[in-house]
Amino acid sequence: MRKRSFNVQKAIDGAIDKVFLRFIPVSVKPNQVTAIRFILIPVIYLLLAQNAIGLALFVFIIAASTDFIDGAMARTRHQITDLGKVIDPIADKLLVITALLYIGIEYTLIKIFIVYIIFELIAVLIGYFFSFAIGRTIGANVFGKIKLILQCLSIGIFMLGVLLSDGSMISVSMYILFVALFFAIMAGIETARRKVRNYLRDHNIDVIYS
Repeated sequence: MRKRSFNVQKAIDGAIDKVFLRFIPVSVKPNQVTAIRFILIPVIYLLLAQNAIGLALFVFIIAASTDFIDGAMARTRHQITDLGKVIDPIADKLLVITALLYIGIEYTLIKIFIVYIIFELIAVLIGYFFSFAIGRTIGANVFGKIKLILQCLSIGIFMLGVLLSDGSMISVSMYILFVALFFAIMAGIETARRKVRNYLRDHNIDVIYS
């Protein structure tokens, strides 16, 4: 499964490289692209607060796209860093939670997701500052990537539904977000499994690795 996901990731990175990265100078680093996402987050919040849904949706799509660009850039240009493994998921979670707060905490599912994301942020920070105790910094897994795609798709459909006054689209967005919650939980389990595996390896503890 790991080899198959690696091949899929490699194919996606290759496509992104041909379509987008060819226009980005080598001097531009992945972490600089991630920084753009941080900058766009308050812009999205202000646009949503002013009810400029169409423009907010446009900026949100750009911000979400930078996640795929910086990741592909880091892998294809061999510029993966431990800092990037930390700030990239933080930017993702802040982007999503900003949009979810707009969608509305009156939805029980939104409340659950916001609490989950807060715990994820805490886990990322603890994992970074105490990496000496729990093992090397770990990048995203396939479940986390699917989760992010579904989250962004759900938020995009929700905004579009509000823009078009289409209640059915809003309902669909909630169903997609529910599926994203499942993958979020799976991503958390997989991350914990990999941290335990790395810890055992680093401390020369015999165990059968999957």
